Amino acid sequence: MKDGTTVSHAWRRGATALGLTALALLGVHPPAQAAAPERSASAAPAPLATATGADAPAPADLAPVCDTTPAPGHATCFALRAVNDPPVARLSAAATPTGLGPQDIQSAYNLPANGGAGQTIAIVDAYDNPNAEADLAVYRSQYGLPPCTTANGCFKKVDQRGGTDYPTTNDKWAGETVLDLDMVSAAAPAAHILLVEADNDGLDNLGAGVDEAVALGAKYVSNSYGRGGDFETDAETWGGHYDHPGVAVVAASGDNGYGVAFPSTLATVTSVGGTSLTPDADSPRGWSETVWRSDSYAPGSGCAAHQPKPAFQQDSGCAGRSVADVSAVADNVAVYSSFGAYGNGWMHYGGTSAATPVIASVYALAGPPRPGTEPNAYPYATGGAGLNDITSGSNGSCATAYLCTAGPGYDGPTGLGTPNGLAAFRDGPSGTLTGTVTDAATGRPLAGATVSDGLDVATTLADGTYTLNLPAGQVDDLTVTAFGYAATEPFSLDITADTTLTHDVALRAIPRRHVHGTVRDGSGHGWPLYARVSVAGSPEAPVWTDPVTGAYDLSLPKDAGYTLDITAALPGYEALARDVTVKDTAVRADAALSVDPDGATAVGYDLDVSDRTESFDATDSAPSGWTVANAAGTSNGWQFDDPIQRGNSTGGSGAFAIVESDQAPFGPHQDTTLTSPAYDLSAAQSAQLTFKTAYINNVNQQHITVDASTDGGTTWENVWAGPKVSGSTDHHTVEVPLRRFAGQPSLRLRFHFKADWGYFWELDDVDVSTRALSVVPGGLTVGTVRDDRTGAGVVGASVADGTAPESGTTTVATPEDPAVGDGLYTLFTRPGVHTLCVTSSGYRTFTRATVVRADEVTRADVRLHADG
Repeated sequence: MKDGTTVSHAWRRGATALGLTALALLGVHPPAQAAAPERSASAAPAPLATATGADAPAPADLAPVCDTTPAPGHATCFALRAVNDPPVARLSAAATPTGLGPQDIQSAYNLPANGGAGQTIAIVDAYDNPNAEADLAVYRSQYGLPPCTTANGCFKKVDQRGGTDYPTTNDKWAGETVLDLDMVSAAAPAAHILLVEADNDGLDNLGAGVDEAVALGAKYVSNSYGRGGDFETDAETWGGHYDHPGVAVVAASGDNGYGVAFPSTLATVTSVGGTSLTPDADSPRGWSETVWRSDSYAPGSGCAAHQPKPAFQQDSGCAGRSVADVSAVADNVAVYSSFGAYGNGWMHYGGTSAATPVIASVYALAGPPRPGTEPNAYPYATGGAGLNDITSGSNGSCATAYLCTAGPGYDGPTGLGTPNGLAAFRDGPSGTLTGTVTDAATGRPLAGATVSDGLDVATTLADGTYTLNLPAGQVDDLTVTAFGYAATEPFSLDITADTTLTHDVALRAIPRRHVHGTVRDGSGHGWPLYARVSVAGSPEAPVWTDPVTGAYDLSLPKDAGYTLDITAALPGYEALARDVTVKDTAVRADAALSVDPDGATAVGYDLDVSDRTESFDATDSAPSGWTVANAAGTSNGWQFDDPIQRGNSTGGSGAFAIVESDQAPFGPHQDTTLTSPAYDLSAAQSAQLTFKTAYINNVNQQHITVDASTDGGTTWENVWAGPKVSGSTDHHTVEVPLRRFAGQPSLRLRFHFKADWGYFWELDDVDVSTRALSVVPGGLTVGTVRDDRTGAGVVGASVADGTAPESGTTTVATPEDPAVGDGLYTLFTRPGVHTLCVTSSGYRTFTRATVVRADEVTRADVRLHADG
């Protein structure tokens, strides 16, 4: 496009009807998917043996983060990333990342909600992740976990010698680091975290990192890496680094299915396998768990014949060290990363790399190991107490079945099982506390109540019963809590080793008050919305608004504050978090949901997009309105005539802007900015910057950034930064969200290059796109389509306006909302009289006249008669 060209275009959304397909209510609109990392055929492990039934592999959506064929004497990280899911960089205020988060992990393994205080968990990884602390802050903030920073003493990053001479960056191992940090945060939110970055992935350097972690006081060391195979010289060469009595040294069993990997083969470490963890309302535990497996990846296991068998292992099918000892979730965990080869945002990760820091954290929750002991022996001493026995799934085929197939008791892929509280991860005598928690007024058993001493946690089953393993002796500060009930006062009990004590508790229900209101469109139409209203962090079932009136009503315990998560069933609306405080009277809490201008899928709205593009066609000077400013001492600032004839490598065509740092006279210093004219975003509801670029970057000597200003250049805010890793990029298109600047009458952008003996930065086709929604006159028709004889909802029926059949929709099921029933439809049409036409296989066509009023919802229920 030519200099200063402005182009407007619109997509018509208003005349499109809408079915509430699948009621996928927390839809986030992610950016385009980043390219998946390639994996060569030679690097890929052999496909796992074909399985059927419960053992059938999941879709092929996992790829290694690190190289799978490390050099001799080196290790690979075992993190895997779901390549079919693009990173999600933006989340609305009420949205939660998909994938398992801290609350899921804590619930599944009966872990305290804020445990780990006073403990330091070490993570040993290779290379430097410069964004580790910043990304950790995003993860913890998203889930409401306490901050863990260098400033507050919770987070510490060191090199393998304990200093701050950090190694070079590596955008693959960086993914392993963020996974480890996030999993420790999820399982032990109050623990301190020590990140030790080895110089590279050599086992000598990684082992030195383990030694340094222990020297700095860590009693729990997580190692999510390894080298495949069972080699006789492994223990002799590197094993001493992992032999620290009184320290829980934990290592991943690997991701290549049946077969072992060092250092998890050592008799001095806890070897960690992996599981798939799935919510299961029909399970007393609330979760189902099986051996984790995809088409090419599964947890490592087997017999390490060249390693001595630990005295605590009693399985008879392996004369050497059996792998694994215990296991934890290794699939579908949410991770945040802004640095690396795989995009910027929320992603799904897996592999035994996820399970390993979880197990290290559980050791920390259980308390310091006894000096001189081997913590990997602790789970074997409980006779199964404190563990979930995983009995289904396999990681391949093998001659000794239990080494590759899960079953009762010990097996290779999952070891003794996954954590069920902390009893299996501490040393010393313990006893068992059992009982039943009931409603004091009715005697009804209470499911989901928690019994805890602040560290050990048990959750009651559907019949109100609980079982909690506790250290022998007097246990103080025991409490019993349940949503909607007054908690007990802290109490103490004497626990006798190897015995069971029964303690029943009756809880008093807290009086409830009504919370009610109406949910409406808040972007112009104002019509009532069918929406889901849930109470954040509570076990309360969600309620649904009336599809026609938008009204809802629920009751909540008084004298407390709550957050209502409100999500429209109609696609295209942004979720809303609404805080309410419930006291002595009913509370009215209305809500207006805004249409998402970036998603642009809401019915009844047109999306207008306006682009202003600069293509730098002139070669003699900056385009009109653009300015170049060079700091004192800068030579060779932004230019437009390709001074050394590099050619346009941005993916654009013709002339372009470039700043050269690799052109005589060299440096020694450049500081140059290219600043845009003002963009008027006053009418915009969202905006985005797009530009084409190419550069060679030197992380130590060159920095490229884009900044924004709304006050004429007095102050600037960074909106994009080039990679903090050396390398080259060409034919690259960058997209930068500018939504937070929507409504501003004047926005300027500057492209800032600073270098000392750097290289270059090319720029072309800088485009600022503004997005605004406008109301299309019309209203909604809502109803259910049912079978005339049975009254059952008819799913999949076609509903259309007879005068505009192309704008039809389809009826859907509503499994979460029994008040409405299946067969629900929503149809947008212009105001006036319309002919509603409903068809479905096996039924006669139904027609009726309806009157649609602007910005209102009209009910039109339908009964279909069967053919014949």
